[in-house]
Amino acid sequence: MKIAILFDDVISRRNATPDELGVLDSLEAVEAGLQARGHEAVRVPAGFNLAKWSTLLRRTEADLVFNLCEGLGGRSDGEVLAARVVEEMGLPMTGSRSSVLSLARRKDQVNSLLESRGLPVPPWALWNGFSRESWAAGWSIFPAIVKPAAEDGSVGITQDSVVSDRESLAHRMGEAGEFAPLLVQAFVGAREINVGIVGDQLLPLSEILFSDLPEGHQPIVGYEAKWSPGSPEDQGTRPVCPASLPHSLAEEIRALAKKAWSAVGGEGYGRVDFRLTEPDTLHILEVNPNPDLGPSAGLARMAKASGWSYSALLDQIVCEAVPTPAVGAGRGSL
Repeated sequence: MKIAILFDDVISRRNATPDELGVLDSLEAVEAGLQARGHEAVRVPAGFNLAKWSTLLRRTEADLVFNLCEGLGGRSDGEVLAARVVEEMGLPMTGSRSSVLSLARRKDQVNSLLESRGLPVPPWALWNGFSRESWAAGWSIFPAIVKPAAEDGSVGITQDSVVSDRESLAHRMGEAGEFAPLLVQAFVGAREINVGIVGDQLLPLSEILFSDLPEGHQPIVGYEAKWSPGSPEDQGTRPVCPASLPHSLAEEIRALAKKAWSAVGGEGYGRVDFRLTEPDTLHILEVNPNPDLGPSAGLARMAKASGWSYSALLDQIVCEAVPTPAVGAGRGSL
């Protein structure tokens, strides 16, 4: 099968940030993995010149688009645009549709949706960038965490994002104002559990261990943990898969993950993240229909624990995108 790998053209941007440059690791690995499964892989770099890259994509005459776009041209909302263009071209594409990506990148909208389905999310509110001091004065749940409502990859999240009182909340809102609107949320739990999904399969649960963080550091996976190799946050956040959890609790996490994934309309592959307050109180932290597909990232780690090679994971993702007898069973539903 001829597969076009669509990715944000970070190479052409001098000011590309570490989180944006991360796509290059995924690109190399996905290309090699697809070739290992007998596919012909063609790279298609994408930017905000839609006519240019869509023409290039059409000329490839690819059977499938493997979508690695988590943004375009330095804008995270470009992931929605990229998927929408592919849809309008009528080409099959890995992962979720543009409508799902659009919903999921707004954490406030996902929280509202999950709450409406009776699913547990931490108490939260949205700040749109106005009357910072008076808004903070009305918030009463501490500790709290302040994070961008419409970014991913832990952009805008640092150790200073966790606040303990109204004064520090107002201060952090000011510091992070460039990312407004901001989600202010109760900071719950000390354990973080990840659930990987491919088609109708739930992968082994994974956990981020925070025991190696320096004293005084908050148990979060912030920007430094993800994108600054060798930093204290990177070295102090250690993933373990499978997670060590009681069977009944693990089953509850899986059931909640299925419901959350279904609520947002996720397809193909994704990840649902939880915070766990001992012994068994769960809150859904995020539903991510476009997680990092790098070979050392969470989804690949969970797939490995399930007995899949990296190339086998990619082939499963391809099978979910092209429901033909020649490729696989097609998209599953949880």
